[in-house]
Amino acid sequence: MFVRRLNAGVAVALIASFLLVGCGAQGVVRDAQNKISAGDFEKGLQIYQDGVTRYPDDAAVRSGLLRAREHVQARLITAATSARAKGDDGTAQQALQRLLAISPEDDRAKSMMLELERDRRQKSALTNIRELLAKGLRERAVLAVEAALKDSPKNSDLLALQRQLELEAKQFEMGGMQLAESRPVSLDFRDANLRAVLDLLTRSSGVNFVLDKDVRPDTRATVVLRQTRVEDALTLIASTNQLAYKVIDPTTVLIYPKTPDKVKEYQDLMIRAFYLSSAEAKQTASLLKTMLKVKDPFIDEKLNMIMIRESPETIRLAERIVALHDMAEPEVMIELEVLEVKRSSLTELGIKYPDGLTFKPLPPNGASGFTLDNLRSLSKETIGVTLPDVRLNLHRDVGDVNLLANPQIRARNHEKANVMIGDKLPVVTTTGNAANSNFISESVQYVDVGLKLNVEPTIYLDDEVAIKVGLEVSSLVNEIKTTGGSLVYQIGTRSANTVLRLRNGETQLLAGLINNEERMSANRIPGAGDLPLIGRLFSSQRDSGQRTEIVLSVTPRILRNIRRPDLNLTEFWSGTENDLRSRPLVAQQSPAKPADTSGVAPTGPAQASATAPFALSLQAPATVKAGETFAVQVKLRTETPIRGIPVQLQYAKDKLEAIDAEEESFLKQDGAVTSATKVMEHGQGKASMAVLRNAAEGVAGEGTLMTFRFKALAAGQAEVRLASASAISSAPLVQPPLPASIKIDVK
Repeated sequence: MFVRRLNAGVAVALIASFLLVGCGAQGVVRDAQNKISAGDFEKGLQIYQDGVTRYPDDAAVRSGLLRAREHVQARLITAATSARAKGDDGTAQQALQRLLAISPEDDRAKSMMLELERDRRQKSALTNIRELLAKGLRERAVLAVEAALKDSPKNSDLLALQRQLELEAKQFEMGGMQLAESRPVSLDFRDANLRAVLDLLTRSSGVNFVLDKDVRPDTRATVVLRQTRVEDALTLIASTNQLAYKVIDPTTVLIYPKTPDKVKEYQDLMIRAFYLSSAEAKQTASLLKTMLKVKDPFIDEKLNMIMIRESPETIRLAERIVALHDMAEPEVMIELEVLEVKRSSLTELGIKYPDGLTFKPLPPNGASGFTLDNLRSLSKETIGVTLPDVRLNLHRDVGDVNLLANPQIRARNHEKANVMIGDKLPVVTTTGNAANSNFISESVQYVDVGLKLNVEPTIYLDDEVAIKVGLEVSSLVNEIKTTGGSLVYQIGTRSANTVLRLRNGETQLLAGLINNEERMSANRIPGAGDLPLIGRLFSSQRDSGQRTEIVLSVTPRILRNIRRPDLNLTEFWSGTENDLRSRPLVAQQSPAKPADTSGVAPTGPAQASATAPFALSLQAPATVKAGETFAVQVKLRTETPIRGIPVQLQYAKDKLEAIDAEEESFLKQDGAVTSATKVMEHGQGKASMAVLRNAAEGVAGEGTLMTFRFKALAAGQAEVRLASASAISSAPLVQPPLPASIKIDVK
């Protein structure tokens, strides 16, 4: 009895201890989860770790620790990523430091810490680059951008800044070094020494001249010029004495003999890559060889790209030629309606009498057949007669079938387009071997049956389209079996081929492909059926008719056509046979101001247009609400063709936030391809965007250049003003536009 009571006490104690352990483990899990949910990750994981030490055999505590560690790592990584995306690097670094304290070997946290450190270096580099630009040290800024990109080649801010610097320097690169002196000079020398002429030019214009050692010291020059630009006078002097010159800097010119060796020694060469969008690289390379004598252009057919290495003048001419040649192929949408109208009728009227009587001898009763002996016993009782039926025909069928096909074909200029609507009939050809009668081979060929339509458009500049049309309609007429058992088909075909020239949107009908078939058959009693009126009572007549007509409707609609370029784009100077130039030897003087010494000398139309002004304006809503997004449009009006322009706006960063910018259609005129870059600097309250036409020529006129999108942050009065803008041309800005004033109301 005592032993039983002892055993029962031990059991109760064990059960109680198990219950206490279970309750303790559940409390550990509960407390740890509460801490983790409250954001105290370190305390929650520490409670789990202590629980594992106290209850090493409890699976719930151990598994909870593992799940909690994974959950905490995921939450901290998410928090760091979100803070980094918002630009809050400090919060992101704190989250990563907490994660590394919990899990020192976490590779994601280590990698993100390195990225944050790199971002700090990039921001410092950007600040340094902007300071260099503010001081006018552009070359050092370009080198600093290149050095920073080596550390982070895909940094969007650095790439955008690099693109903006390249865009701003594009005008200088394409124009080459120019003389700073623009005042006109007058020269009057007759058979004078060249050095004396250059000495007078130096004293009157301030331009320094350096002569190559091979320039003959006894060179004589006769020059009589009035109110001429220094560069034009120098060009005339050099060209008439077999000399050439090179502008070293805005105030220094090198003069050397114009010989092949000296030209190779002194002439600067540029590398230019042309990425073609429509023209073929081989044809464009052949064009450049023919027109500009370009040597050995590199052709990449895969990229449709041409790369040349020539002088700046040749590059400028090549750009204009490629821009004229690389035009998109015209395209036309041809709307076709093919209508097959089929009418059929069948009329069968009259009384169909029997064609004859059938007499048949009957065998005698009990006999199974008829014999010759039975012929002697033939009589009217032993001869059977079969009487056919008399049928009255009252039948008429009428059919009217319209088969319509309405395809729409988009085709390029001089490219064929085909439409096939129908079936392919198999034609089996059997081949045997005379030496082996058991050998038989069969081959199957397919014949197209149905509607086949071929069109080939030629699109003209006056919005007219010449269409070569080929129409064929075929149908299965009959199936014929040959003596060998093969099956062949009889196919009926109607076809038409023509060439149409239609205006854009004009519709032309092609009809007249008619098949008319009429048949009549009659079943009459001889004599009585031929009587004029009552003959219809002794006959049955069948009349059938079938008429089929094919109607084709063609309507061209031009989707894209080549616009005839203006005269100033299709006709331009190219220099002499041995000296390529993009302007005449001496620019024409303006008769209105023959001797203007206060500024730039008057020039011809090509140069006068370059000095025409351009104007910018900002357009924005007058009132918005806090939290709303609105657009600020940059309007442009220019009298001279402009290829590109970088624009920078300044705004109140406490009231507004620049979100995005997008280019508009002004520089995309004529279907030109453009390149754009944008930088949003909210920390400095600046938003920049630059747009450049890849084509060589610019565009003039008035329109929307680009659109900036802002978000209103707080109520109050905010302004968006133009900080800077410089066109890729020599056109000056008339005057800065008035700032756009926006009133921000409370939500």
